[in-house]
Amino acid sequence: MNSDYDTFPAQVYADSVLAPDLDIYKQHFSAPLHAINLAHGAMLAEQHLLQPADSAAILAALLKIDQDRPWADQEFDGSFEDLFFLIERELGRQVGEETAGRLHTGRSRNDMEHTMFRMQLRARLLRLLDQYGALADRFLARAEQGIDETVLLYTHGQPAQVSVLGHYLGAAIEFVLRDMTRLMAALEDVNKCPMGAAAITTSGFDLDRDRVAALLGFSGIVENSYGAIANVDYITGSYSAIRLGCIHLGRLVQDLVTWTGFEVSQIDVADGFVQISSIMPQKRNPVPLEHLRLKLSLAGGGADQIVQTMHNTPFADMNDSERETQAAGFEVFDRLDHALPLLASFVEAMKTNQPSINQRIQKSMATITELADTIVRTEEIAFRPAHHVASKLARAALSNGMGFDELPWDLFEQTFEEVTGRKPVMDKSLEVTGRKPVMDKTLLTRATSPQNFVAVREMAGGPGPGALRRSLDSYANRLAGLTAGMDDIQKRITQADEARAHVVSGLIAGET
Repeated sequence: MNSDYDTFPAQVYADSVLAPDLDIYKQHFSAPLHAINLAHGAMLAEQHLLQPADSAAILAALLKIDQDRPWADQEFDGSFEDLFFLIERELGRQVGEETAGRLHTGRSRNDMEHTMFRMQLRARLLRLLDQYGALADRFLARAEQGIDETVLLYTHGQPAQVSVLGHYLGAAIEFVLRDMTRLMAALEDVNKCPMGAAAITTSGFDLDRDRVAALLGFSGIVENSYGAIANVDYITGSYSAIRLGCIHLGRLVQDLVTWTGFEVSQIDVADGFVQISSIMPQKRNPVPLEHLRLKLSLAGGGADQIVQTMHNTPFADMNDSERETQAAGFEVFDRLDHALPLLASFVEAMKTNQPSINQRIQKSMATITELADTIVRTEEIAFRPAHHVASKLARAALSNGMGFDELPWDLFEQTFEEVTGRKPVMDKSLEVTGRKPVMDKTLLTRATSPQNFVAVREMAGGPGPGALRRSLDSYANRLAGLTAGMDDIQKRITQADEARAHVVSGLIAGET
């Protein structure tokens, strides 16, 4: 290498870019590069663009190079630009430079590199989707257990209405499934092969682009050759979907942080997720939730970094989307590798604090909407005056420090008369004839119970046990469909690896 600036590579350029770039290439892209070399070489042989003896020599040498990995400990010394040229040089040493040079017929580092990037991104998206699937599966299991576990839900930071844990987790399962759907859509875009685009305009050689795509496990080709090397939406689409997923899971985690707070005490944290204070003996800190929030924020920020790196770049082949950016993006996946299993396990292990929840339900009068609804059904008045009765009753009870379970019938009767100008209908014969239930102390107690509040909400999407079971069944079916799609893609890749190995061994043996 040179300390002056007139001969490539300048020392500062080597130290700042080329040497670190070689490390990234070796760490992340040596395996895809090897697969591309084999697939392209096999296709050239099948298209009679390589003589049988040349293809056999090239493919055998590539297998040996990959086995020996002479580049693994190779430091950047300025005698080559990157791993592509290092392997090409090694191939030339084994089969001769002229024969080695035939492998590059009809291709460019441009289409090769974007193919490598897509192969690695595809593998990571599949792993991430697998982890999302495991997360959804464990959320589903905990939701099934939580069909009868009462929780108090909040809006605007204040107690709002009663539900069950299964219903609450169902909302999380829905956004997880939608995030998986977005990731699957991104994966489908990633899973297209740029090979054959060459630099930007394909080649005059009779290449079979579909054959190379099939040997590399892609579902098809990136059709427009310029777009194959200039478009970055497969990158921005992937990391945008990841970023959204991090935001959505982060909101759930923050809710769980609130639920563990002493003033709320809605969930008890398993001892395995509790850290103590070094000085305060009473402390039970749910620190893993803070780490989850941090990991999801860092992963989401990292994904946003990749998307923003593409902003205002030229619509052309450029280094902004290449190895350094790809490696930075892979760190996002590494963070999620830790975050998703941790979140799944935390939710699996958490227990609801029913005494605390029930006390807060009574004190906050979170079931009072159902009292208004019951008044409408029993007294045959409009919802608005019924709402006024319930609202006035709640204010009176709260001002006297009473919970719903302490509500006297006399106070209800008095409040009802103040709002409507009459007393509640007390004719028991109406109930006997089956026309409607009659409002009395027993019905007042039942109408305002958390169990009744949930039980009557059997509309689609509600927390009632029947509606909730139907929802959970539908989520399980959607998850199974997404899992099947992931399995199909992985199966295609596995079959391609096997087919590529078979074709290469046959060409080496002269069997084709």
